[in-house]
Amino acid sequence: MSTTEEKNRYQLFTQEILDTWLQEEVEYVKVEEIISIEGTTLFELIPDSELLDGGDTDILYPLDSDDVADMLIPSVTVRFVVHDIYLSEDE
Repeated sequence: MSTTEEKNRYQLFTQEILDTWLQEEVEYVKVEEIISIEGTTLFELIPDSELLDGGDTDILYPLDSDDVADMLIPSVTVRFVVHDIYLSEDE
């Protein structure tokens, strides 16, 4: 088992993930900046989360908004990812 596979617990946000969350009646997602590497910024999407610290880089979006749909559009400089713990394994 490689250390890259062990450490990479994130998946790129996809239409399939969005559809699953809509079926699960997720109402909104928090977008939190994780890191910027070589000109690409990674943002984590956290379903039905809360803004606890009021951080400047954390934003809540309704799941059915155009903003969330735009996160599915490929970009060279921005990636939206979802941690494995927010993905259903039993579907």
